[in-house]
Amino acid sequence: MKFKLRQMEVFRAVMLTGTVSGAARMLYVSQPAVSRLLNHTETSLGIKLFERTGGKLLPTSAATSLFEEVQQVYDAALSVDRFVEHLASRSTTEIGVSCSPSLGLSLMPRVIELFTQRNPKTRIRFHTTLTKDVPNELLSKQIDLAVTVLPLNNPNLTVEKLGTGKMVCAMPDNHPLAARKTITFDDLGTHKTIFLSPSIAFGRLIRSTLEAHGVDITPTIDVPRAELACALAKRALGVAIVDEFSVANDLWAGLVVRPLAATISFNVNLVCAKFSVQSRTAEQFIGILRECMRLHQAEKPFA
Repeated sequence: MKFKLRQMEVFRAVMLTGTVSGAARMLYVSQPAVSRLLNHTETSLGIKLFERTGGKLLPTSAATSLFEEVQQVYDAALSVDRFVEHLASRSTTEIGVSCSPSLGLSLMPRVIELFTQRNPKTRIRFHTTLTKDVPNELLSKQIDLAVTVLPLNNPNLTVEKLGTGKMVCAMPDNHPLAARKTITFDDLGTHKTIFLSPSIAFGRLIRSTLEAHGVDITPTIDVPRAELACALAKRALGVAIVDEFSVANDLWAGLVVRPLAATISFNVNLVCAKFSVQSRTAEQFIGILRECMRLHQAEKPFA
């Protein structure tokens, strides 16, 4: 390997700190050692990585491009490190869970709260993730289960429908449409709107539904995440169409939520690796997840 892992580590430290002394402190080595390895790296690679100016190292365009690649390697190494930590801590009961970003705002915190009340000594590793990354996380055993709001088709995974959700409208409590019980597409056509970007599945779902109803609405603002749409709606920058889980449990003071007259629905799914046997801890978590989903459906917060 031409570019050694130790060279990558030193290069990354210099990029992050901007100086040899900063990199040395970060890596707990001497400054001369960093300088020598850095010079050797530039010579062996045949690439000028830094311009030396006033004691600082200014990265060249080649160094900037290389840093992006090195960071990916570093992230992968961290993933391996976490996996090793997981193996070493198997004597401690733990569970790894991921979910779609919008579910991380209300549904999953509710599940985790109940789970920790019943299992106070269990360690939980929890994060949000994109649906496209779920198969790798499950099949590499980084997590035990995932909860998604989008379809996922993989022969090595099992997908269980837990329930359904729908898209709703969020707006300030003094907005003209706040007095309506339901919001029609015609209503939205006369006001500023905030849509989820067509680059994500929720955004495409909204637009395909509008097209199916023969409605053409150009949003004032496109955003990639529901919490951004809500933050902008709170500033009276438009009516936001978001999923119901992003605005459940009074997450956004000052916003009112109204259902759409034309339903835009989606499934909430439990996803697991097909050939993995769930631990008793994971089964307990899944049971509470199903319980919380049933409660949410029964409450019908935005019916």
